[in-house]
Amino acid sequence: MVEITRRQTLTALGAAGACAIAGCSKYPGAVPVAAVPEGWNRGEERWIATTCGQCQAGCGLRVRVYEGRAIKIEGNREHPVNRGGIGPKGQAGLQVLYHPDRLRGPLKREGPRGAGRWKPVSWEEAIGDIARQLAELRSRGEPQALAVVNGEPRGFMTQLWDRFLQVYGSPNHWTHHSAVDAGKILAMTYMHGVPELPAYDWQATRYVLGFGASLFESWCQTIHLMRASSFMRRGMPGRRVKFVQVSPRFAVTAAKADEWVSIEPATYGALALGLAHVLVKRKLYDEAFVREHTFGFEGWKDASGRDRRGFRDLVLEDYPPEKVAHLTGVPAETIERLAEEMATHRPAIAVADGGAAAATNGLGTAMAIHALNALLGNLERPGGMLVQRPAPLASWKPVELDAIARAGRAAPRVDGVGTTACALGRGFVQHAPEAILKGAPYPVKALILYRSNPVFSKPDGRAWAEALRRVPLVVSCSPLPDESTLWADYVLPDHTVLERWELVEPVPSVGYPLVGLRQPAVVPLHDTLATGDVVIRLAKALGRPAGDAFPWPDYRAALIERLQGLLKAENGSIAESDADAFVKELQRAGAWWASGYPFEKWERAFPTPSGKFEFYSQAIASRLEALFPDKGALERHLKACGVATRGDDLCLPHWEPGRFAGEPDQYPFVLIAYRAINYAEGGVRHVPALRELPVAGRWS
Repeated sequence: MVEITRRQTLTALGAAGACAIAGCSKYPGAVPVAAVPEGWNRGEERWIATTCGQCQAGCGLRVRVYEGRAIKIEGNREHPVNRGGIGPKGQAGLQVLYHPDRLRGPLKREGPRGAGRWKPVSWEEAIGDIARQLAELRSRGEPQALAVVNGEPRGFMTQLWDRFLQVYGSPNHWTHHSAVDAGKILAMTYMHGVPELPAYDWQATRYVLGFGASLFESWCQTIHLMRASSFMRRGMPGRRVKFVQVSPRFAVTAAKADEWVSIEPATYGALALGLAHVLVKRKLYDEAFVREHTFGFEGWKDASGRDRRGFRDLVLEDYPPEKVAHLTGVPAETIERLAEEMATHRPAIAVADGGAAAATNGLGTAMAIHALNALLGNLERPGGMLVQRPAPLASWKPVELDAIARAGRAAPRVDGVGTTACALGRGFVQHAPEAILKGAPYPVKALILYRSNPVFSKPDGRAWAEALRRVPLVVSCSPLPDESTLWADYVLPDHTVLERWELVEPVPSVGYPLVGLRQPAVVPLHDTLATGDVVIRLAKALGRPAGDAFPWPDYRAALIERLQGLLKAENGSIAESDADAFVKELQRAGAWWASGYPFEKWERAFPTPSGKFEFYSQAIASRLEALFPDKGALERHLKACGVATRGDDLCLPHWEPGRFAGEPDQYPFVLIAYRAINYAEGGVRHVPALRELPVAGRWS
């Protein structure tokens, strides 16, 4: 196993020398003194609309550019997500742009892995050499041995990577979702039929119960919510929305809430089911909604005539307030009161966040919290929980796979998705280093890191370092040196947010269709290249069939093609019918949206097997039956995984004790990782403005 400390990493990266690393100024954020670039006049100033990329919120920005240099960032008042507000990560964009440690151009490793010795190469040489090695791998009938670790899963780069891996022939596209918000997404997938995070109609709600949700800290909807909360607190005469925060830690969100409820770690699901018990027992739930729009609330018989347990029986029999109080540390009278408050202050919202759904019992917990929204009848209704509507973008032409690609795509994923190793998940990046080290189900021979630094940001970074060392070809597409680029063979530095093109569909927030435009505010400062252009050039260098699937001259052209679908939208914010005029107006406004959420469209609200919200997830039942046709195999698997839940409860919202690392007698305390307001997926340490932010809070 590779032993590496942070000091060793920084020392090795520093050894790369001035030929590889930029030195713009002594202060990362100071505007460099340079000649006025071509296309600019002395003294000229412009304001350029773009979209932030420091987190997934997709806030609109306006960048003040003077003589070709970005000197100020502020929020775009026209943008529906933030309406002129901006978070600290967005404000720090200038320090990222002008950071002295930015990589100046592509690098090729010299010497052993981890030594930090590099030589500058041209883009043609780097892409050509990588393409040659990938072509050789494919010619040997091993395209599945290529994997991409995608650290920026929103935006159209994800779709571009999907396209590349399809035509190349690999199923191994790994994102960070499983380590961040997988529990919430899976709950939506299995109960709602939508594999996406929910949106919320904040301005019309009357009560918010947050389960570990960092609503006013690192949440991607924080800026949108802060604006809505000011309206909720002051903008409705005679009404004041109540915020209740449930968490083990008295953090910023708890301090801003009307009430903080302390809870034992990893017991959020038990509390949610205790609240459901009170709502059901006292008939405080929305009986009409549950009867007309849900499945599995009552007990039922399946097609074979077998009795199945319903959600009503589960909560009434297993989660009385007294039992839940013992599990969670929340008094029974508090559980009774919170349930009554939610029922009498509708519309009410129950919100789960990574803190609640990221433990080993995360899926059942997220399902339990989601079930509260259904019980209260607040799905697809004003003031409730919504499904983000997609924008009507045009699709790229489907790719045609040759025999090699079809065979490679049929191979099992290395991270275990679709197998018993990841029975219900849609991604399992945490399993990747172990699988790589074991060479199972087959060796990974080429790995591309896109804005991903797993050695630093993922559990067991030493295992990731060892895994990267074992892979014959490692490529990192990162604008800054980091712990993972240290183990790469090639580093292909990406543009920063203020230098590149992208279409951004933000993390769900407003509910209605929205697309933000990210356009360059400045000419790239260094010899960097947008990773979208790297993918297109790499595909063309591979020749047919990969090159045929990427007919565009550059990534911008690929994005413009997608915009064609917006021209036909009837209620869009941009009414131009001419493509050139549309793009010009989009560049001015910074975003396109179609306001007005279509509430209560029940015929398409729940794309589940039943066509309704499912307390009992038939999709979970189907997946378990397909993977474990033998009941004995399922029992052995559950025992091996330490799962206590059995039978129908596996398909219902449920709770079981969380599993913690270490023996309890040796490790009596539980460390709860949390994301502060300066969290930026492992990139905080690069930016002084984020490192200097105060992080307030205390433990209960």
